[in-house]
Amino acid sequence: SRESHSPNTFQPSLSSSPAHPVSRQQSHAEAMSTETLPSDPAPEAVGRLQGFQFNMGHQETDRVVDELEIILKQVRQSAGDAWMSADSAMKMMCNNLGYEDEGEFEDALKTSFGEFLKALPHIEAKIQDDGSNADGKLVFRFKPMPPASQRKMFIKKFVVATREDLWRVCHKAPSAVLELPDIEFEIGADAKRKIDSIYNHIGSAVYNLSMHVSTLGKQLSNDHKEKIGETVQQLNALLDVEKPFTILLHDRTGISEIVPEEGVETSYGGEAEEDPMETEDRKAQEMLDAMGELDAIGEDEGDGEEGGGEEEKKDEGDKGAGDQNKVTMLEVD
Repeated sequence: SRESHSPNTFQPSLSSSPAHPVSRQQSHAEAMSTETLPSDPAPEAVGRLQGFQFNMGHQETDRVVDELEIILKQVRQSAGDAWMSADSAMKMMCNNLGYEDEGEFEDALKTSFGEFLKALPHIEAKIQDDGSNADGKLVFRFKPMPPASQRKMFIKKFVVATREDLWRVCHKAPSAVLELPDIEFEIGADAKRKIDSIYNHIGSAVYNLSMHVSTLGKQLSNDHKEKIGETVQQLNALLDVEKPFTILLHDRTGISEIVPEEGVETSYGGEAEEDPMETEDRKAQEMLDAMGELDAIGEDEGDGEEGGGEEEKKDEGDKGAGDQNKVTMLEVD
């Protein structure tokens, strides 16, 4: 049975109904990783991130977004909210992801790296105009988030009625859960940001379920395999949009998005929780503050000892000068 959760209590299950596939031949995920399906919506579909679907599977998209996030985290830890040059980031990503050059990397994206950055909902980009070495070039950084105390946890509801709706962009936060109530299925929180089309979020679940059966094989009972197969068929039916279906995006951190927002209903709950990245930043800042306090204490103690030493030297000097005067007076006598 599946529990229902009101926005006020907001206690979605974090289990991801792991894995139920049949054969890889029936998997939309396999088709997504090769060539465009004939029934795919046109590239101009509203809300689609350029380059995210055609001839590029969701796994490669994950690699690019994950690597970009790693780089931005490093920048944030060392330079705070500083902007990073898109050219520098692209060179680093080509090297780290194994692309031969920037041209091959942008061929994989099916768009320029700059346009790719501008399409990501958690990134802000601009042309630098501060007179620095990056002046006139594209720079970017994580989009600043309001503090958790100013956000609300929520559940976003969207009804997928057409194939074009599948290409809406869904930014699923690390702590968010994507629920498909029509088939009682959930894509659970996995401590990782996922930015992709609704199509690819569901296709990823199909692929993971298929790999689950393929990997475990004989370890699974026939009954379990049959249930997994039924789930895969249900997910594939959703991708065909044989009839409208609902998605519910549960987010306790209040940062997930479905873009564009037309037709998306949002029910708010209590104060949001911290995003994992916010927790990391807070702990890192607390550590830096603690180290700063220790350094300040050390400096104060050092100043005190140094001051005390100077006073002692001064006293000794005065005493020595007095003795010398006495000696001189005796010699004069």
